[in-house]
Amino acid sequence: MPNGSLDQHLFRKNDSQHHQILQWETRYTYNVIMDVAAGLHYVHHEYERVVLHRDIKASNIMLDAAFHGRLGDFGLARVIAFEKTSFTDIGVSGTWGFIAPEYAVSHKATRNTDVYAFGVLILEIVTGKTSLGAADSTFLLLLDWVWWLHGEARLLEAVDDDLISDGEFDADDAIRLLLLGLACSDPNPSHRPSMVKVVQVIANTMPPPDVPLTKPSFMWPPEGHQLALSQDSDDNGGDDFVQTDHRDSDVRNQWEEVQNSDGLATSIRSSEITKRKTTRNVAETHVTRDIESGVL
Repeated sequence: MPNGSLDQHLFRKNDSQHHQILQWETRYTYNVIMDVAAGLHYVHHEYERVVLHRDIKASNIMLDAAFHGRLGDFGLARVIAFEKTSFTDIGVSGTWGFIAPEYAVSHKATRNTDVYAFGVLILEIVTGKTSLGAADSTFLLLLDWVWWLHGEARLLEAVDDDLISDGEFDADDAIRLLLLGLACSDPNPSHRPSMVKVVQVIANTMPPPDVPLTKPSFMWPPEGHQLALSQDSDDNGGDDFVQTDHRDSDVRNQWEEVQNSDGLATSIRSSEITKRKTTRNVAETHVTRDIESGVL
């Protein structure tokens, strides 16, 4: 793409190539956010089968000559069978800072886990800060910093300084997007909006969601359900639920430790921790090309 990837323009520390700062109309009015939302809506709700991207982040958003955003890199994407709503991994794929807590626990990717990552991406675009470690010395996660500002009624302080100094950003739009980003990255998947609603909020055809002033606690197992942790459940015909045991709380504790670890890895690729099934990959390569040609 002529203008590279989104991260090159958002995070410009030690930028030897002097990439252009994206002003508000480019980030929002000219639809970097809307373009990506539309692409994700397409693979979630319009393509003939549900496709989970599983690695939404700024470096996977490509910018064309007019700075329109294009959802790219479907290398970790999975096509979901007609009768199913999820894909279960042996390990955890994606990038830390964008990984939904329930996926870290259950290894089960859904449309909700993509929505979580998209919410974090919105926060990065509006704040100009990376998802991990760059927002504030007190908070490892950008999400936690923005939620703290929301609780302090200081949400506009999260907006990128470059946008504020330019003076062209719209405060109402910024607040709406920050609230949407928080809603999408709610720790509990049942509280997140679908991409259908996300697109409507971005287009300003419906109000932003109500977001609590305090970040909700991550509930595991989800209320009323016991999520399956079996690595083979994706091959057994559906999004089954089973009785969990003490290992669930152990994994949850590991996730909480990861959130607070200074040694957190910035990216974990499935090639490092996930065994890929050759026959599935061969079949899905053709589907991935088909999707990318429609989204890019």
